[in-house]
Amino acid sequence: MRTVAALVRRELGVYFVNPMAYIILTGLMLIFGWMFFQETKTAADWSRPFTFYSMLTGIAGIMVFVAPLVTMRLVAEEKNRGTIETLMTAPVTEFQVVLAKYAASLVFLLYLLLPTAAHVILAGKYGTIDVTETLTGYLGVFLITASLFSIGLFVSSVCGSQVTAGVITFVITFMLLLTTVAAPMISDTNWWGKQARAVVEALDPFRYLQDFLRGIIDTRPIVYFLSLIVFFLFLSVRALEARRWR
Repeated sequence: MRTVAALVRRELGVYFVNPMAYIILTGLMLIFGWMFFQETKTAADWSRPFTFYSMLTGIAGIMVFVAPLVTMRLVAEEKNRGTIETLMTAPVTEFQVVLAKYAASLVFLLYLLLPTAAHVILAGKYGTIDVTETLTGYLGVFLITASLFSIGLFVSSVCGSQVTAGVITFVITFMLLLTTVAAPMISDTNWWGKQARAVVEALDPFRYLQDFLRGIIDTRPIVYFLSLIVFFLFLSVRALEARRWR
């Protein structure tokens, strides 16, 4: 674990000396602030209790665009700079490298979400919020984004260019986003249509997010997100192992 912790610190150092991190944070703070303002205005206009349902749904959707920016450099940058060979010849395993890079990206995710805590505090001070729904909603956003980051890490591990990794990651994550729209459009009048619709619905990460936003913690969404994470981290390890043996 000491080795993994050292690698995590190394990765975080790279994140926070890169201006892209602060550009992403600034952009998200502006977007989240606008979303919070719109939600409070709507609640006041319609005289209804304030909820974070719409805002957290929007944050999860925005993370589809953030995930490629955060993860595209994780391994591809090492390849571009030629430091991947040095890293792979160090006394560390591929699993430790992947785990450290992924853990660093999750720490950075918490850093991106941290400013929204101010919105929760303000909403709780000047109004009434459902604490359970808010906390489980944030858990759902964290899990869905962590799944997208695992996909981005795998793509970065098989690409030699950050730009290529970013584009491919965006295409994959955007396709997952489109499953929300595509599923209802599939006709289920016959057996094949029903099976196709069931598969698309099963792949839709935003469908599983709804339970968290309602304050419900079900094992099925948790298993779905953790399965995605473990699967793509496993593929990332295998990709680095294949590179070592080339």
